[in-house]
Amino acid sequence: MSAGEDVGEAVDRPADVLGDPDARVRLRGGLLLTLAGLSAFGPLSLDLYLPAFPSIASTLGVSTADMQLTFSACLIGLGLGQLLYGPLSDRYGRKPPLMVGLMLFVVASVLCALAPNLATLTVLRFLQGVGGCAGLVIARAIVRDLFSGPTLARSFSVITSVAMLAPLVAPALGAMVLQVANWRVLFVVIGLLGLACLLAAIRLPETLAADRRLEHGVGDAIRGYGRLARQRRFVVPAVVVALASGTLMAYISSSSVVFMDGYGVSPAAFSLIFALMAACFISGLRLNMALVRRYRVHTLLRAYLVVEVPALVGLVTLFAVGAPLWSVLLVLGVVKACLGGTLPNATAEAMEPFARNAGSASALLGTVQMSYAGILAATLAALAFRPSLEMSVAMLAMALVSLTLAAVRRPASA
Repeated sequence: MSAGEDVGEAVDRPADVLGDPDARVRLRGGLLLTLAGLSAFGPLSLDLYLPAFPSIASTLGVSTADMQLTFSACLIGLGLGQLLYGPLSDRYGRKPPLMVGLMLFVVASVLCALAPNLATLTVLRFLQGVGGCAGLVIARAIVRDLFSGPTLARSFSVITSVAMLAPLVAPALGAMVLQVANWRVLFVVIGLLGLACLLAAIRLPETLAADRRLEHGVGDAIRGYGRLARQRRFVVPAVVVALASGTLMAYISSSSVVFMDGYGVSPAAFSLIFALMAACFISGLRLNMALVRRYRVHTLLRAYLVVEVPALVGLVTLFAVGAPLWSVLLVLGVVKACLGGTLPNATAEAMEPFARNAGSASALLGTVQMSYAGILAATLAALAFRPSLEMSVAMLAMALVSLTLAAVRRPASA
């Protein structure tokens, strides 16, 4: 199969890909659990060390603000690295590049624990991101290899529930580790998480048969990305995914300032709020998994956005008038639940038509998603007027654009 063939060709052969007609049924539960872990450890490593910023800065003799460089480096690695793994997985199969990425992640994590200065730590965090993004890209590609239609959306709900839960709970987990160890041990813990994923990945089946692989080089891969970027059926849902991820990142990057500084909540209470919002997000995912059995994916995507937009209007209003914390959390919980349905459905719509080059589609989707989220986080961090309004207005603007795109777009099956 050459790279010049139609990049939108959809082929759904889950049983014969695995060489076993009962493989999909037998492997679904354990396979999705493994893929969820692969999708989570990259984002988890991004945020797990955030509570250690002051202690790392003190040890390395830099300011806490300088530590943002290490965060940005990992985020850039997570975004750009996906462009590498996508074409490699379409050409050589899913497992070889996955294993290489996992090994890079483990080695970089251990070396982070030994970093003597900020420059070294920043470079290693970039490499950690490059290794960690392999799980994000290839997990999505494997799901597309095996599933289609409503099952594809349900499967993305499963792996998205873990992948998006990771950055929500990571700061609390990092704080727990710091209660009993220093920041260097924290990176060892991150490396052990990567090692656990590496051992689990060894048992994964190869889901891309040899006759379905694309024989392309670097130039072909770049042209393949160009063809994807010109297809509306990929670009529109990919933008919705990026905007939904940006909405989530706006909350993650601003919530500590909004709640701890704005409302004066304690670190313990802030961790509880994080857990509560994570539960709302998971509830939205679980509801979506049930609803997608009865309704079309695109119909559900629009419905979630129709609920999310007025909820965000309410959130902006509550912040503007200085409403009590309980009312803010109530409305924010609705927003998080809606995001739990928006992300997997938009991801399924972006991936559904591209079975032949699922790796490249997954890579481009992930790069757009991570890059936009990183730019948004940096922008919000640079603004210092009123964090609660900046966060909520940005979230509302992104939801409005997403709703507009979903309203005017016809789904691929239409």
